[in-house]
Amino acid sequence: MSVKVPTTCASRKAQARLAVAIRDHGTNHPTTRAAREAFESERYLAAVRAAVADAPPLTADQCARLRQILATAPTTANQAEAAA
Repeated sequence: MSVKVPTTCASRKAQARLAVAIRDHGTNHPTTRAAREAFESERYLAAVRAAVADAPPLTADQCARLRQILATAPTTANQAEAAA
C-alpha cells in the first residue's frame, strides 16, 4: 500500500522554515538540521494521518501492536536523556 503524503499547513510552514534556515545558515548548520528534523517530523505525521484515514477499522490486536511500535519510537526526550 502506497500512501501519498499530503501537504498540510504545518508541513508547509516547516518547509518554509527549513528553506529560510538553509538560505541564512547553510545546509549543515545546527539551526538547519533542527529545521530539517521538524519538517521531516511534520511529513511523517501527515503520512500517518493519511494512512489511518484510509485504513479499515483496526482490530484490538492491531491497535496493541501499533501502541507498542509507537511507544518504542525515539523521541526528543529520549534522545536528550541518552546524550546526558
